[in-house]
Amino acid sequence: MLSFSFELRPLAEVAPWGGTRPNLHWFGLTEGWYWIDVEGHELLRYCDEAVHRWNLERPYPDYYLARFWEDLLTLRWALQAAVPDDLVPFVDGTSPHREFPDDEISAEVDVAFGLQGDYRLDFGYLTDAPALSCYRHTLDGRDAVTLTQLIPSAKQGTFEGPERLDVTVPAGEFFAAVADLDRRLIAAMGERVTALERSGPPPGVELDLAQLRTEHLGRSRWLAERLESPRQVDWTKARAGFAELSTWPVEQESPADDDGAPARPELSR
Repeated sequence: MLSFSFELRPLAEVAPWGGTRPNLHWFGLTEGWYWIDVEGHELLRYCDEAVHRWNLERPYPDYYLARFWEDLLTLRWALQAAVPDDLVPFVDGTSPHREFPDDEISAEVDVAFGLQGDYRLDFGYLTDAPALSCYRHTLDGRDAVTLTQLIPSAKQGTFEGPERLDVTVPAGEFFAAVADLDRRLIAAMGERVTALERSGPPPGVELDLAQLRTEHLGRSRWLAERLESPRQVDWTKARAGFAELSTWPVEQESPADDDGAPARPELSR
């Protein structure tokens, strides 16, 4: 089974944004923890060493659920079409990394890289974040989505898991998990918006309650609106781009910098 799990930070503990003029908004009110449960694995789980190093409250990313949710909705839209078999090695990261040429890249290569990026969840805001991609493909005649988590050896010691972990689930199960996350987050935020409408914003914190309700209603329709937009990929151009960049020299790995333990991850406000 697959579940995109989360826990919102209690409303009274949510920190406002801004300095001299503290404020809150829908995005900031989604502060909490999240992780992925799939087939007995917990993706995006900090190892015990990192929990102790940073004195974390939970062994999961402490950030804004809105960011994770938005990225998943974009990914769900990208998964409307399955990746052709010959392009899977480029999308799943098994093809070798290449050195960029000095000349400008072609339009075909640009399309190929854009396609590759469509299947990746961006966790660049997390220290030593694993690379996580999800792509749809046909496996033994079945419509499937494979989740791939990469934790390079140089980044071991922050997140749990092997250097590479691949987990495949039926496509329908993946789509249902995204819809379930959307439903649960929108419901939880609906309760949060209603509570603030009753109590008013925290003392000294700016919060436009009318705008908050309007934005919440708008975001509650984001998944349906996203899926109404058809997914169109120029596979011929992407395939040509992949073939072109496959002629570039293989990128040589550089030794990892050893500058001690990274600083404790902080929320960006």
